[in-house]
Amino acid sequence: MIHCIRVTAGIAAIGIMLPIWAPPAALARTVCPPPKQAPDVSVRIKPGGVVVNNHRSHKSLRRLHKGQSTTKSALGWNPVGLTSTELGFQMKVRVTAVPSQRNRYCGYLDSVDATVGYEKLIVYVARKYRPGSCHYGSIMEHEQLHVMVFRRILERYAPRLERRITSAASRLRPVVTSNAKQAATRLKNKLKQEVQPLFREMNQQLNRENAKLDTPQNYKREQARCENW
Repeated sequence: MIHCIRVTAGIAAIGIMLPIWAPPAALARTVCPPPKQAPDVSVRIKPGGVVVNNHRSHKSLRRLHKGQSTTKSALGWNPVGLTSTELGFQMKVRVTAVPSQRNRYCGYLDSVDATVGYEKLIVYVARKYRPGSCHYGSIMEHEQLHVMVFRRILERYAPRLERRITSAASRLRPVVTSNAKQAATRLKNKLKQEVQPLFREMNQQLNRENAKLDTPQNYKREQARCENW
């Protein structure tokens, strides 16, 4: 048997409280005084609830793994369990737009409210193996280890994400806009550029940690617990 994971990481569903186009930064330095204080930054974690799906066949799980997983199956093993989730990142920014010269505005970043984590973690168990059976218990035990990996890496990276956003936000200069409602997009995009490398690193770490669980040695040991797979 094989237990697999699917990880997709990146910037998903970024929202803004004030939508921005901005001219060159040099203009902002000329017409906009520096901010009086650093923006407030908060990052919240969403560990995600576990949802168990015991309705798919072996064949269906094999197709699901092939189509969605970023990991390779061990040679000779077919999936009877699978943990699927998506890492999401949402960021809301609050911006103050101060009237400047020639009907323009100086846009200042006031705060960042970010949320990172999982909406849910779906644990699939092939329907051949029913709750209460030895096989079901063995599969679930393995998949719970994957769930722990997802949550452990999330907790490890959340403080780093907050530090990265805080550092980037404190360095952002005000932007000049022709529309007061456009002051956020430019600042939001700059923050997004800062955190994207960290999410790529986090995704790579998730793949490495989960791969340590999905080895032929572990599969053989787990298979030996029950008969008639």
